Amino acid sequence: MATCPRCLGPLSEGHRCRPIWIRRLIRQAIAILIGALLGGFVQILLDPAHVPAMGFVVGGLFAFALSEGMKD
Repeated sequence: MATCPRCLGPLSEGHRCRPIWIRRLIRQAIAILIGALLGGFVQILLDPAHVPAMGFVVGGLFAFALSEGMKD
């Protein structure tokens, strides 16, 4: 059976590609959340007296940059 060049799914008579942007959005949101949590955790380890807000921001931005750089 042939495969769709866009979504790599099986090509049948009634084939319709699912929106790719939803999958990319979810993957990027997960990467940002994981990066933010890791950044907050690192800031708590370095200075436990402060709220890890800056670590969340820096970690999220770093994960966003990595996910953009490693796009398909």
